[in-house]
Amino acid sequence: MSTLRGFRSVFCDTSFFVALFSKKDAEHKRALQLFREMKEEKICIYTSWFIISETITVLLYRYGYTEARIFGESIYLYQAVHPKESQYHQALALFNLYAKDKAISFVDALSHVLITGLLKNIPAISFDEDFRSLGLTTIS
Repeated sequence: MSTLRGFRSVFCDTSFFVALFSKKDAEHKRALQLFREMKEEKICIYTSWFIISETITVLLYRYGYTEARIFGESIYLYQAVHPKESQYHQALALFNLYAKDKAISFVDALSHVLITGLLKNIPAISFDEDFRSLGLTTIS
């Protein structure tokens, strides 16, 4: 299994947060293990408000209000990156280029733009294949 040792920061995706905040998720134990390692190693956790919104919605619809509320109360633990106007346009171009073949979401495209630009290719923590299919360094 991948370890986070040596990393100073990571970008967390919706699939990670959903797994972390729902005991019913198949990846819950792995998410807890990674989160404990982030705390022990004092790793800065980046995400975006798009991912926060997506996570709250998925948790609510899939697992219930309690999980969604608890995640919402935890957002102070993460550094939410704020995209610039030009980054939205880059994400839309990336989405239009890859969405048909790779079935990526706009949120995934925007995350790619943020990670490869502003965040200088830090690793992403994700339990789905979308980030990996976009060529991002992914830990799961």
